[in-house]
Amino acid sequence: MPPAFPRQSLLLVFLLALALLWSNAYFVLVNHPAAYTIDEQSYLQMAQGRFDVPVTHRYRVVVPLLAGGLAHGTQGLANLISPSDQPPLGFSFFLVNTLLLAGAGLLAFRSAVVAGAAPGAALLGMAALVTCGSATYVSGRLLVDSALVLMVALLYYSVQARSAPALLTAVVLGPVLKESFLLFLPLVVLYGGYARWWHRLLASAGGLLLLLAVHWSIDTHVAAAASAGSIANALAHSRSIVSNLGWLFSLRGLVICAGVYGLFNAVLLAGCWGGSATIGQWLRPLRPGPTLLLLTAVLAHMLLSGEMSRMLLLAGPAVAVAVALILDRHPLFAPLRHLLGTTAKSPVE
Repeated sequence: MPPAFPRQSLLLVFLLALALLWSNAYFVLVNHPAAYTIDEQSYLQMAQGRFDVPVTHRYRVVVPLLAGGLAHGTQGLANLISPSDQPPLGFSFFLVNTLLLAGAGLLAFRSAVVAGAAPGAALLGMAALVTCGSATYVSGRLLVDSALVLMVALLYYSVQARSAPALLTAVVLGPVLKESFLLFLPLVVLYGGYARWWHRLLASAGGLLLLLAVHWSIDTHVAAAASAGSIANALAHSRSIVSNLGWLFSLRGLVICAGVYGLFNAVLLAGCWGGSATIGQWLRPLRPGPTLLLLTAVLAHMLLSGEMSRMLLLAGPAVAVAVALILDRHPLFAPLRHLLGTTAKSPVE
């Protein structure tokens, strides 16, 4: 069973994650360039109820609709601060994205504690996720990746905690939040045995039906030939794999991707020092099998994406747990554990 925390404690962890996200992401928001990216133009248009956008973005409706509803609901309050004829869509996207990513941070914290990390180390692991460059970028711009990160964090928590409700919730909601969540279904099939197979089958069918219902609803209001557009979009993404692979293993690509988690990469590298016995102390509770499969799905997202470093944010839940376990168990970080007043403990089975 996962360790029990009082609701007040979990609320404080959530608020800490939100605080770590807020300042940097707000700085990105208020210094946003006048010209939106193509992705942002699509999501901004969808938040205003117009879905004649590129097929790549057309069906990712949840975050834009949440942001649009929030913007119109708070327009009167926003006018007290800065009078405008337009609803505050930029701030609404910022608020929705920061709240969703703070939720992912809370789940990463809980995953680390379930894996056996002390709460102090788990908080530092969570910080690796919510302070990374891609989290700041996604929170401060008009993007929708935060919802997918939340579902990946929920899925990874379900694996660590062996929680069937968390697994089934992620399977049902993940595809409709962003259809590329389907790339994580092998993890559900191979390592989701703590949920009955027919529950997983029903949840997968429910997720797909929900996704198809959204496709049908949008397509009935869009004049473009949606099916042809979807096929062309899939082919365009598949053609980008080779060029993205070359970029990823170039010096520039490696430097940019390494910059996503910044100096927390040093913790991960330190964890690989000290021999097999030392490495095993943190690697075994990380559960290498499902973690490797999750990272494989993240790599697939990167190769299919136009912004590979941004997709590396999806690895955040696993990175957070790895950082927490290394800080909690590796001999190099014993002085930090002494400072925090924590000691390593056995993982929860």
